[in-house]
Amino acid sequence: MGEFLDALPPGVERAFRGCDLILHAGDLSVPEVLDELGRIAPVVAVRGDHDRLDGLGLPDHAVVTVAGARIGLVHGHRHPAIDAAVIAAHVAAGHRIRWRARLHPALLRRVGPVDCLVYGHWHEPAVEHVGDALVVCPGAVCPWGSLEGGRPPRRGPAGVADRGVRRYRRQLGREAMTPSVALLEIGADGVQAKIVPLR
Repeated sequence: MGEFLDALPPGVERAFRGCDLILHAGDLSVPEVLDELGRIAPVVAVRGDHDRLDGLGLPDHAVVTVAGARIGLVHGHRHPAIDAAVIAAHVAAGHRIRWRARLHPALLRRVGPVDCLVYGHWHEPAVEHVGDALVVCPGAVCPWGSLEGGRPPRRGPAGVADRGVRRYRRQLGREAMTPSVALLEIGADGVQAKIVPLR
């Protein structure tokens, strides 16, 4: 919001109605997002690579305990060179490649032992067990970022990066480009996750 969207889509409030807690995995872009989400339920947020919100003091990662379950929260970006290499490998291959096998364990190491880890950054929905932990990426409310909406690529090296990211995002397919959130339910069977597309 503020960067690529003027306001949260109405589907966000509908999806989160009745939730006890909202976890935001970064890329708030503007602090008003916290206010809007806070009207639905209490919010725990971490800093994303698009956040310039130093005054809010958002941490790089957090761990909260909900109904006895430890839930880790991290944005999910790594060193820019690693992120660029993942995108370049996808573009060179011309299709999706298996790269989460290294991402998820690396993110789990950042937060320590948890029952569930929630991350963002890649904007591609994921629900996967890694060892004893459930790892969840809800996708994104604005998965396309600046890739849609008629903005031309920037000039120079930044434009080359823009074109590469656009090609990478298109390769991910319809599910990854559909706005979505995730719902976590904690019960006797542990943490369960469901990706909720926003129509």
